[in-house]
Amino acid sequence: MQYKVNIGLEVHIELNTKNKMFCRCKSSFGDKENTNVCPVCLAQPGALPIPNKEAIALAIKTGIATNCKIDKKVIFDRKNYFYKDLPKGYQITQFFNPICKDGYINIPNKKINIRQIHIEEDAGKVCKNNTIDYNRAGVPLLELVTMPDFESDEEVIQFLKALKEILIFCNVSDCKIQEGSMRVDINLSVRKENMPLGNRVEIKNVGSFKSIKNAINYEIKRHINLLENNNNINVETRKFDENNNKTIFMRNKETIKDYSYFKEPDILNINLSNNFIFNIKNNMPILPEEKRKLYAKNYNLSENDIKAILYSPKINNLFEELNNKINNPKEIANIISGELFKICNENKININNLTFNINYISNIINLFLNNKISRDTYKNVFFEIIINDVEPISFIEKNNLYLLNDTNFIESKIINILKENTKSINDYKNGKEKALKFLIGQCMKYFKGKCDSNIIKDIILKHINY
Repeated sequence: MQYKVNIGLEVHIELNTKNKMFCRCKSSFGDKENTNVCPVCLAQPGALPIPNKEAIALAIKTGIATNCKIDKKVIFDRKNYFYKDLPKGYQITQFFNPICKDGYINIPNKKINIRQIHIEEDAGKVCKNNTIDYNRAGVPLLELVTMPDFESDEEVIQFLKALKEILIFCNVSDCKIQEGSMRVDINLSVRKENMPLGNRVEIKNVGSFKSIKNAINYEIKRHINLLENNNNINVETRKFDENNNKTIFMRNKETIKDYSYFKEPDILNINLSNNFIFNIKNNMPILPEEKRKLYAKNYNLSENDIKAILYSPKINNLFEELNNKINNPKEIANIISGELFKICNENKININNLTFNINYISNIINLFLNNKISRDTYKNVFFEIIINDVEPISFIEKNNLYLLNDTNFIESKIINILKENTKSINDYKNGKEKALKFLIGQCMKYFKGKCDSNIIKDIILKHINY
């Protein structure tokens, strides 16, 4: 029996705003518990909400980046439910009139449709000792709701990676899943082929791409097993247990009636001007997908090169600034993907925490491209620039690292080295390619890296083949 899987997502995105959604309290992660609170976000009697203009602008920016239609009228509603980390006893959200509708994001070989994106406020956080931290209460969120277009865990991960990239490059959210700034609810159903959609199960707040993949695969198997045994699939909400790699029952699924939605009476409708929306559109960055096309077409960069330079906005800015100075995209991509990432991995450095001296980096690249220094010196001095902020030209001069340019001197020394390694010469002539590498290595060792390996190779071959 063939089965069809349908998956829809609800992605909760914490916005990069200075303040909370309906008050002026600071919106930040990791501060001391209950220090970023006020009468509004603690729901004290008489405290009235005032919408955050910056959050509304970021919602519009997200809608534009995901091909949505933008509603010029911003209306907020109340979603009524009680939970101990929700101080009001309700959440201010958008139910009847979401700000963004009918968008999409392309993934390989497929378009994923977005039903809506709406603005809402976050709840507080129940801590491990069962106390409540209300710093997060009122933090602005976007909820992005897709259509049930996904048919596999692979498609879900492709979509989430594309969405995360868009949000980061638009500076809408940092999307740090480990800090809760991007949380995913999975709505999944399984049906026999050519049958209507099956009963939907929701998996709440899955916290990493790995867990999302594992939760989907577990739930598909669970549904198929129930169907194979002619059992009903209950409409319910479950959570993913990362320790045991399985989903477990949380509660029966609420319905729209349970939330008793109605228009938020304390906030007037907001009418957005054409200029407000136009200014946001006019200041949109070039999105990563468009940059991929431009880099492949204009610079002839490989997929791996492009992946490296689009790792984050900071790395992409580094690439763009260096290319404006040097105009050698391939070499810049090489040093970023080949050396910068290696340095950060080996020294356990977060690449986005580094400060780059564009002049220092462009100087060392130019010296290498103009055959002033060897590749080894290039790599070593680049390391010193990144780790110790070393000024390259004075460092190279101080350590006498410029390449030798006296070809007569170089050739005379290589001739002497060849006289001492006649066995390796014979081995090479007998077809052993490693012997040539050995000879080049001996010469490089003698010149202490101050002679270009290609020059050495040419001189060796000239005398071996003479």
